[in-house]
Amino acid sequence: MFIKSSNQPVSYHWKDVVQRLSAEKNWQKASHYLSLHEQENGIKIKRLWQILDQAWDELKISKPDADLSEFLYEYYQHPVWLINAAFSESDESTISDRLAAVRLIAHNHPKKVLDFGGGIGTVARLCSITLPNIQHIDLVDITDFRHTIQNYLEEFSNIRVLECPEPPYDAIISTEVLEHLPDPVEAVIEMNKLLRAGGGFVASWSFNPCIKCHLPQNFHLNNIMHWIIRSLGFGFYGFERRGSGVYSYVKQADITTKMITQARRLEQLSRFSLPLDRLFLFVRGL
Repeated sequence: MFIKSSNQPVSYHWKDVVQRLSAEKNWQKASHYLSLHEQENGIKIKRLWQILDQAWDELKISKPDADLSEFLYEYYQHPVWLINAAFSESDESTISDRLAAVRLIAHNHPKKVLDFGGGIGTVARLCSITLPNIQHIDLVDITDFRHTIQNYLEEFSNIRVLECPEPPYDAIISTEVLEHLPDPVEAVIEMNKLLRAGGGFVASWSFNPCIKCHLPQNFHLNNIMHWIIRSLGFGFYGFERRGSGVYSYVKQADITTKMITQARRLEQLSRFSLPLDRLFLFVRGL
């Protein structure tokens, strides 16, 4: 069942989000990247990408010798991610994508959900206000802004902001996260381990070069990620296409060494310029 079960708004106005974040010292640092007009009226997606790229370039200059893992950790602690949060909470297209993800776990009637890489908690709060049977929503993100996020979500008593997941989960949602990770395949393996049998996994991804934190080493996964997920113990349930495609899966089996080997082979094959996604569709008669 998917209904709006509280008086909470589905999306916020930019000014409302900024007002709620303005007491945070990290927002004061982030706001320097915005003009006065932008602070008052918000920004568009391409402007957001410019700001996030600017922060990336500045960190590259300040930490030229950092390895990728260290660099990414530092980058995702940058205050500009609060600008990303304000955008996500107030942009209708983003909210539409996140609602699609929540709808795709509704069939599972989940009581315990993980919002993986959830940022400010847009998916978590949408779960809270639209899934009436839900009891616990855990939000896990690489950022150290956990206190900020928990304060922002304080009226949602069933949401916890955690440093690490506490499985098992009935469903996991990960929207536009995989493209930011050094090893997306390993992340999906972990999703399988965190889910109960029959649990739902919903993901969207964008392995393309629109922004610098979409790691180029993974661009070859854009058309094959669906099949890699299916090779890792997940059955395909369905998808919705809004601004991006949102895919839903059901855990059919615990992860095995054989599954991991198969997924890694698909990953390697995808580095070659072959239409593997269309080939799989043809072989399966889909």
